[in-house]
Amino acid sequence: MQNDLMGIPCSITDTSEWKDLEAREYSIGPDKLLDEIINKKLFTNVEIMWLLRRMVFFYGKKDGLLKLVPAERLMANMNDILRAFYLIFDQQNPELDDNIRSYICTRLTDATWGINTRTREYLYKIN
Repeated sequence: MQNDLMGIPCSITDTSEWKDLEAREYSIGPDKLLDEIINKKLFTNVEIMWLLRRMVFFYGKKDGLLKLVPAERLMANMNDILRAFYLIFDQQNPELDDNIRSYICTRLTDATWGINTRTREYLYKIN
C-alpha cells in the first residue's frame, strides 16, 4: 500500500486504483459497475472494498426491497461476509490503529446480539 508524506499508511480509498474505480462508477453508474464486478471470478482489493461499501449502503438504509428477502438469505449473506473477514484477519493479522480497533470491537459487540447467553434467553422467552 502507498504511504503518504508523513509515512503513515493511507487507506485503500486514497489509491489511484480506487479513484479509477470511482470514476468508472460515476461514468457508467453504480448498478452497472456492481454487475461488472460480481460477474468476475476474482475481485481486486479495491473492488472488494467498493463492494463492501455498496453493501453497507444498502443494508444500512434498510432498503425496501431487502425487507422482502427471506431472513435465511440475509443471514447467509452476513455469514459469507463474516467468513471473508475471518480469512483476511487470519491470514494478514493486520496492525490496527487503536481507534479502528475500538470501532471494530464496538461493531462486533453490537453484532453479537442474539448469540450471547443473555439475548438468547430473551429470544426464547418471547418465542
